[in-house]
Amino acid sequence: MFEFILTLFLAAAIMIFLMAVGVGLTMPFTGALVRLRANYNPHAVGLDAQTRVGPTLHTLIGTLKRTKRLEGYWGLWKGTFPTLVYTTLVSIASIIFVGGSASRGPKNTYSVPEAGGIRMGIFSIVLTLISLPMTIIINRSIITPYKLPNSPATSLRILLSPHELSRPYMLYLTPGLLATTFTHSICVTLVARTMRVFFLGAAVADEVSDDISIWRWMLFIVWQSLATLWLTPLEVVGTRLSVQTNTGGIVPPSEEEGPPEGVSFCGTDEDVIGLRPTTEPYLGMLDCGRKIIEEEGWTSLYRGFWFTMLGNVFGAFA
Repeated sequence: MFEFILTLFLAAAIMIFLMAVGVGLTMPFTGALVRLRANYNPHAVGLDAQTRVGPTLHTLIGTLKRTKRLEGYWGLWKGTFPTLVYTTLVSIASIIFVGGSASRGPKNTYSVPEAGGIRMGIFSIVLTLISLPMTIIINRSIITPYKLPNSPATSLRILLSPHELSRPYMLYLTPGLLATTFTHSICVTLVARTMRVFFLGAAVADEVSDDISIWRWMLFIVWQSLATLWLTPLEVVGTRLSVQTNTGGIVPPSEEEGPPEGVSFCGTDEDVIGLRPTTEPYLGMLDCGRKIIEEEGWTSLYRGFWFTMLGNVFGAFA
């Protein structure tokens, strides 16, 4: 019995260590992608169409450089701890309900072992319950201008509004976020699986026959690439909605009052990105997409599209 417990403990420690290494290596790029997509950069009213208000970010590398210049190396790894917690929780839930580990992909999707019936349904519900609030916390940890302390309670007071802290369930009612997450999940699960069966005759790579022609594989890869057209806007909209605090109609305190007591800015007084005013929030998924197009141009819905495309194409072989 002791040997079994020791083996289980060592296996868990190794799993957490490997996940920590993976998160540490990818966090700067994940953070840059979140910042790039969350950045509010509208056209200046009444001025030339090329004139923008706030930081103008075009590329992942440019976002990384700006983050490093303004916040130093610390800023590149903001959000690491909640991301590790998130990954650990999802892996534990996968082992309990599905019988294997789940891995997080570059598009915030998951590759889980095959399971059917009730267990898979329960896992999907648990995954949603975990992912929505954790996505909010992770994305806000990345874009906050403050250096978050080691205390989770203090960090949550910085990341969440008083309304959200007093009513945690409001995170699930963030305008449009649940609808966006659900639509994205349908696209990367049901639709993608259906098209895989249509082109390759099987839902998973291990079941694809060796007789499938190269042309059918190429058509499926083209389909996976085209899926970027609707997946990327959903991811951009989801990012915008996740960093938007729910104040319950209460006007938040001015940023000019300074950071909370005992908390300092991560870098300079200049923010890495701009955010839409809290007094003018997005009202839902469609409203967010419409306002992004009207205020920032339709190309803003495709920020980081190549990141989504690469993840989707590589996912074709999973």
